[in-house]
Amino acid sequence: MKMTTGILIVGLLALVTIIGVACKGKSKNETEVKKTKLDENPYQGLREQAISATPEQLQLQLENEEELYGIVMDWNMGDAIATVVSFKTGDASVYLSTGQGFIGGYAHETVVNSAKNFIVIGKRYLSKAKKTEKTEPMSKTGVNFYFLTKAGKFYIEEDFTLIENEKSEFLELFEAGNQVITEYRLISN
Repeated sequence: MKMTTGILIVGLLALVTIIGVACKGKSKNETEVKKTKLDENPYQGLREQAISATPEQLQLQLENEEELYGIVMDWNMGDAIATVVSFKTGDASVYLSTGQGFIGGYAHETVVNSAKNFIVIGKRYLSKAKKTEKTEPMSKTGVNFYFLTKAGKFYIEEDFTLIENEKSEFLELFEAGNQVITEYRLISN
């Protein structure tokens, strides 16, 4: 299926809208969501916390130093960056540079499964990644992937046009990350 930037952006915006509507539609017997205005956008801090997570913090016992325990996918769409975080534990989050964030997916089997699948697929691409100390999201429109191991962070950067036109060797990896976004959107209905 051919993906277009417009469809994917609409999907992200729909996720934000659906979660907002779902929270407003709670009955009085359910826990109400309190709307709070933040003085600062939490995106950078949440993203940095995710990309710096260690296996010990996640309570993971790894078999070796090269074992993949987390993936952070940054998708720079020009106006905003969507960051998808998935860990081997099944924990997953989606952060938007505009300040929205979606956490708590560990309570939903579909999110957990998509997060674990992203890690499984990521293992196939780890050998193509370059070791890096860089952790900032790319400044140009595109997609980058950070692979987290005890041996360090590894990095792949891809032009979104190649993904969009299904010519990227990293298409399957992107689709696995995008599935995490989709599962959050579906549980918000």
